[in-house]
Amino acid sequence: MQFNTLQLIMPIVALTGAVIVVLLYLYFVKGMFQSTRRTVTSVDIPSKLRNIKKLADGGKYDAAITLAFRTFEQMCGMKIGSERMSSETAREYIERVLKIIPLDAEAVEEFVKAYEEARFSSHEIARDRYELAIKVFTDIYPRIEGATPIKTA
Repeated sequence: MQFNTLQLIMPIVALTGAVIVVLLYLYFVKGMFQSTRRTVTSVDIPSKLRNIKKLADGGKYDAAITLAFRTFEQMCGMKIGSERMSSETAREYIERVLKIIPLDAEAVEEFVKAYEEARFSSHEIARDRYELAIKVFTDIYPRIEGATPIKTA
């Protein structure tokens, strides 16, 4: 029994065509194989502040500080046009931000310390630590919105 070349090639061509059709469907209809990078266009500060206050009212000071810091990162990302990279620590990102946005480095350092303590320590965060962090945050965020980024070469 001799195989005809056409009998062998036709199933391969049909299978290849089917795979191509499925990949095109996934790409165009389902949006697969495309970057999932989110671009933040605005930060709803009043809403974020309400959520931070709700967390604090519930005694979740660590979560409140963490949310405040993430909001701070989002605002900085919008201002400089670059979010924190997955390979970057919070400190590395803030160093990069401070080169572009003229902010009080000491205040930002205090805020980063509060965030790191809230995010990574195993002890409970005291209310006074939360209040200090939120005071720094509320002092910094208007400066971010009003800042003119420094052009870097």
